[in-house]
Amino acid sequence: MRRIQEKERIAYCGINCSTCPAYVATQKGQEKVRIKIAELWSDQDHHYDACEITCKGCHEPWGKKFRHCQECQVRACAREKLYDTCAECADYPCNKLEDLFQRLDKKITRINLDNLNRQNKAG
Repeated sequence: MRRIQEKERIAYCGINCSTCPAYVATQKGQEKVRIKIAELWSDQDHHYDACEITCKGCHEPWGKKFRHCQECQVRACAREKLYDTCAECADYPCNKLEDLFQRLDKKITRINLDNLNRQNKAG
């Protein structure tokens, strides 16, 4: 299992937390930015309040997480399997992950889990 370095802050699904607006705004205590993110990320299917744009990273066992991350099936699955990222899973990429990518790709950038998956397979 590849150990994620603290500075990388890569989520189970491959999002690079250091590029995630919710994570960055939380770390920097930027309330006005969190309000703006809530406005930008809200759509017909999901409405977010600034208080929900709070995240300390999905690898943290306690502490606030962005609302979606609290109920994320991908996060729950990876935690259950004790993986650092989904790239370690023999079922990668699974339907849960593909569904998540379709929703997130419009709102946030993520690292390429395919590269991590190849690294894991190479040993």
